[in-house]
Amino acid sequence: FAAETSAGIVLENDRVRLELDPGTGGFRRIDHLTTGLSLLGDDTSGPPWRIELAGEPEWTDAFDSFQGTRNGKVVTLNWTRVDGIAVQGEVSLEDDEVVITVSATVPPGLTLDKIEYPILHGLGDLHDTATPWLAHPQATGFLFRRPSALFQTEPFRKQGLRYSPYPEGFNGSSMQFFTYYAEDIGGFLVSARDGRGMMKWLNVYKAPDGRLEASLMHQAPDLAPGNGYAVPYPVAITVLDEGSWYAGADRYKKWAVQQEWTRRGTLAELGLESSWLHRSVGYATFGINAAHDRSGWLDRFHELTGLHALHILGVNWPKRTSGYGRQHPGGHDDWFPAQFSPENIAAIERNGDWWAPFTFDLLLALDGTDQDVIAGEQLQLPDEKYSFDAYNFRFCCPATETGYLPALSAWRDEKLVRDHDIDALYYDISANNVLMACRNPDHGHPVGGGDWMVEAYRAMYQATSEATSEANGAPVPLGTEMVNEVFLPEIDYYQARAEGGLLASFEGEVFREWVARGEAEKIPLFAWVYHEYGPVRLDGWGKPSRESGPLFYWVAARVVLWGGLFELNYEFSPLEALDGVAEDPAEHYAFFQPSGFEIDRDKIDFVRQLGELRVGAGNPYLVFGTMLRPLPIVVDQLLLKWTHHNRPHHEPFEAASGTHQVPGIFHSAWRAPDGSTGLFFVNLHDPADGMLAIDLPLSILGDSGGALITVTLTRGDGSPVQRSIPWRPKLTIDLPPRAVLLIEFPGTGD
Repeated sequence: FAAETSAGIVLENDRVRLELDPGTGGFRRIDHLTTGLSLLGDDTSGPPWRIELAGEPEWTDAFDSFQGTRNGKVVTLNWTRVDGIAVQGEVSLEDDEVVITVSATVPPGLTLDKIEYPILHGLGDLHDTATPWLAHPQATGFLFRRPSALFQTEPFRKQGLRYSPYPEGFNGSSMQFFTYYAEDIGGFLVSARDGRGMMKWLNVYKAPDGRLEASLMHQAPDLAPGNGYAVPYPVAITVLDEGSWYAGADRYKKWAVQQEWTRRGTLAELGLESSWLHRSVGYATFGINAAHDRSGWLDRFHELTGLHALHILGVNWPKRTSGYGRQHPGGHDDWFPAQFSPENIAAIERNGDWWAPFTFDLLLALDGTDQDVIAGEQLQLPDEKYSFDAYNFRFCCPATETGYLPALSAWRDEKLVRDHDIDALYYDISANNVLMACRNPDHGHPVGGGDWMVEAYRAMYQATSEATSEANGAPVPLGTEMVNEVFLPEIDYYQARAEGGLLASFEGEVFREWVARGEAEKIPLFAWVYHEYGPVRLDGWGKPSRESGPLFYWVAARVVLWGGLFELNYEFSPLEALDGVAEDPAEHYAFFQPSGFEIDRDKIDFVRQLGELRVGAGNPYLVFGTMLRPLPIVVDQLLLKWTHHNRPHHEPFEAASGTHQVPGIFHSAWRAPDGSTGLFFVNLHDPADGMLAIDLPLSILGDSGGALITVTLTRGDGSPVQRSIPWRPKLTIDLPPRAVLLIEFPGTGD
């Protein structure tokens, strides 16, 4: 049904009702007819679009004429200006969603930079009593409670997500959707259907006038006078019959797993069950000094855990380096001979561990060898980045016609494999930490940003992978800081920190105050959509000392039970004292204030228990499995103490500390590739509190009558124990404190 009434231009079917302003073409109503929810509130006034012109200080949203025409169930919207700028939108209804496209043209004297459309002014609270939540892929997934009250008009970092660039995993969106829903009622999914990786922004924010707004911004890929931009993908606003973030993620996943970046198949389909990264690694360390002897610590970790680890050694290994921000390598002659401590490498080999060197693959010194060449290879971004990040690092561009950076990367990493027998690669501040753009007119690529830059990074990663695989005789896993969906085929693992919560820094830091108050929380949004396709997530930012507090247990449980590899981090703070001997800060590559903290045997033993399950009975689920919704179990809440003493700093500081409320039991659910269901539980109570009994409604996952349940329980004083019991629709289990329980049974849980 389509009509133009005094109220506006209306499109309607049995699921959705859309109303556009007849005078401006702006969105006035988007109603979910099944649930009675309205996405927009009463005041939806405002410009229907904005465009940025290169060289102009302000965006423009003015137009001289507007015409809306209808052809069946499609409405075409045309805005024109006397200066020759024209914007065209197309809006249609398809089943349960509104589908939107946009294009813009400019006269020869103007250069189109970006289009912001659709703009949804005045998002409402959706429901009179149900709590509204926003789930967004910023930093791989955050959930915000009642954003209309939480977000502020100023300052920028409190506005919410005024600018969330995609694809950008650190200060932006790792996927192309967000969900706004009323808890337990229903909601709306806003997504871009772009399988190419075009540069865009997914924004939800408090506008200066106090209203909640959402918009998508689209970057023109090739900036030149007179060039228009027909955005080559639709934006969809889909109504959801369920009020949860899972519903929006499920709908997006149906589209996402059909894209090029997942077509190689799942980890199980790729036959990676015997890969050391996926089968044998129980935990990771990050940032242990590469150039100085830390073998005693490496041996002690192995002794205490009995597990094999992946060690990403610190940045101070190249010939020319002394630390962060000081004498980084530039051209070929700055990298070798490398300065790896032979004692460290011997300890890693002796313990059956694996290692990777930490490399800034995009950041080359401007005062080292090849400095004149490197100066011409610099990435050029516009002054206004539209991001929380200023991107002030000296990035080199992977898309130049010289091919300097990709050639250097392949040469360096092949030499690392041949000369040092490294097990994996790790790139920090890499493609997931920067805008997919460059505006250097001398590079031989388009001036702008988008899929052509994504393809340049892919080609560079692939060339390095081919070179290192040939040198090694087998693939060499590649890891990066953070992740984006567009790089799933190229990346084998990634380092993140947001699941470390209040015990971590970096990508979740901007929401720290809200997390502490319980008004925002990290959710496994990226894992929900892509876990079974990889890559492996390293997270936790762990410091296994008594001083970290008992929140450490919740962080470690969350990382591993959400499918990650728990990481002990020594990038900006010292290793725990070894037999009373502290790490020498003068030898470290970053400033840290000395401490006499020692390893807490209970915490490192908990790391052992989680790692044993990851490489043991839990492996088909936690590494190769698909995430399922957790059971609706009733648990108590705990206030756990924490102290955060592991953050970047340049002078002594007083560590932040406090208490944080978390569920007394951490629970996750998974489906293995063979269809089995695995339910994981950790009782986070203090050991003095004793056992907890909980009731599990297993029938929610389907009827498995006649099947046997396998119960695996980790132990603080030995290996996991297993037993079998008959499946029951409702099962009562006893959970000892700070142990991990796995319940698995045949089935195909949804």
